[in-house]
Amino acid sequence: MANLHRSCFVLAADAEYFPYAVLGARRILDVSAPIDGFILHMGAGSEDLAVADRLLGTAVKIVDVSDLMKEFDFDPGHLSVATYIRLLADELAVFEPYDRLVYVDTDVIFNRSITDLADVELNAPLLAAHDEQTYFDPTCRESLEMEPGSSHFNAGILVLNMPMIRAEGLLKRAREVAQRRVPKLDQGALNIAFAGRWQTMHPLWNLQTNYSSQIPFNRAFARHFTFGKPWWPSPEGVELVAMAIYRNLAKDTPWLDRFSRPLWTRGLRKRLFRKFDGLSGIILNKEKYRRRFRFNAERCTAIFAAHADQGMMAATYPEVLMGVVKAPK
Repeated sequence: MANLHRSCFVLAADAEYFPYAVLGARRILDVSAPIDGFILHMGAGSEDLAVADRLLGTAVKIVDVSDLMKEFDFDPGHLSVATYIRLLADELAVFEPYDRLVYVDTDVIFNRSITDLADVELNAPLLAAHDEQTYFDPTCRESLEMEPGSSHFNAGILVLNMPMIRAEGLLKRAREVAQRRVPKLDQGALNIAFAGRWQTMHPLWNLQTNYSSQIPFNRAFARHFTFGKPWWPSPEGVELVAMAIYRNLAKDTPWLDRFSRPLWTRGLRKRLFRKFDGLSGIILNKEKYRRRFRFNAERCTAIFAAHADQGMMAATYPEVLMGVVKAPK
């Protein structure tokens, strides 16, 4: 499919996560129709930059944003300040020619052309997938001071409608919120800034790993490893086929040994414990466990896929639609 918009994709990382951004970008190029790509980074080393140049060539531009990030007072806590890089998309001159940006986290692997996502009909500033796992937490909206029933999106894969975002100053608003030290870092700031201004993404474009109920990897348009990362010593929840893809991407690089760890456990312990969520919810009186026990990935995927196919804005009280909680009285 030819691009209907002037589109690009972008990943962002600090020096530690830069190799995974490179591998993620290489995978996008391998499975996608031609599209411009960018990696925004902070302090990547010369050896890793040389590998990136070899793997990506001129198809993906590498941009150091270290100096720009110093202009903002972001506090990432125990995480890297690089998590806030995505909030600067409207500040970078390299993105001025583009009306669509597809932002991708470093822990995402694509199975389908990213141009199909970039060309989704979009009548809102943002296209995002519902963060199903957030809806297990009854305190999430309170911590972010969001309105009752507000939808919450996962910021790991986003399509940004840049003309609307610039016109409404939404990323500027997100930066202001982030510097107030809101919970959940940049994702929290984005959800506050874009409340009521985002459209439902087909969930298979951001298919997150979930030990309660999980759609298999071979159905994912893009798999988002929100639990164990493929490069962790214990990569829980990472499927064998996904690890094989990473090993193939990393062959002939200094990063290959990070994907050669045994996978026989692959989240077995957590999956086993979550079989008892219903009982734990009763004994411990934990609403989070009760909601997680009621969660069914197939049902939720079907609901949000139908909303995405109709171009709907994010639903109010999505956890009610998902069947994990009763409608408020």
